[in-house]
Amino acid sequence: MQNKYCPDITVIRDIDYLGSDREEKMDAYLPSSKYSGPHPAIVLIHGGGWRLSDKAAEREVRIGNDLASNGYAVFSINYLLNIGEKDADGNLKLSRLAWPQNFYDCKSSVRFLRLNAKDYNLNPDRIAVMGGSAGGHLAMMVGSTIYHSAFNQQGLYTNQSNAVSCILNFYGDFDIRGRRVSPFAGAMGKITANNERDASPVTWIDSNTAPMFITHGTLDKTIPVERSRFLVQHLNQLGLNYTYVEIAKGQHSYDLHPEQMDLEATVLTFLGQYL
Repeated sequence: MQNKYCPDITVIRDIDYLGSDREEKMDAYLPSSKYSGPHPAIVLIHGGGWRLSDKAAEREVRIGNDLASNGYAVFSINYLLNIGEKDADGNLKLSRLAWPQNFYDCKSSVRFLRLNAKDYNLNPDRIAVMGGSAGGHLAMMVGSTIYHSAFNQQGLYTNQSNAVSCILNFYGDFDIRGRRVSPFAGAMGKITANNERDASPVTWIDSNTAPMFITHGTLDKTIPVERSRFLVQHLNQLGLNYTYVEIAKGQHSYDLHPEQMDLEATVLTFLGQYL
């Protein structure tokens, strides 16, 4: 497919990574022929509060092209979303709860790439997971549950490893417990509490968690920057490898080029070290 951003990058739309019966698909951004491969791969998970947005949103398209231009094969995915509406008080009423299928979809994407590495000229031992906001949360969940068997037999292609080399978390929340309006609400309060515990990366982050790149804007009104500061403290306590970049006056939702500070070189340095 012709790529209006970077003509030398190959874009493959709507790959059936979850099977032909699922609406959720994957888009691939493959490097030009000057990068011989096999390529390191990055699963890119869009944000949108677990119920909005798309794999082909402008932010994801730009990230896919930026990273593919530097020799990385990027696979932007859709995953099962919540369905619901907000009432007059701003409370979200769900008619479909995506958890935990949204998480299993993300794990399945990693396994799919490992299973089909030869088809896309990938190095199956060099796969990263990346996302912003809700996508950052899901990326952390994928990267922090590698060795937890309760999760690893869920989703597709379970005969493949779901290990990742590193995590890139753009302004995602590592602890989603206790929200006034929960995107993980069950039929009863106890179910909601259990969902929020199981869906919080803080529950699973341990000494096996992959190195993490974290960035957050100080003026983020959707997910306060304090959430990433708490995450950094937690990673420090565990002695884990991470890179944290705080964007002064940055707000919610940006790609590799927020107006306050260009992140591309820092992200590439992180990927060069860990992927």
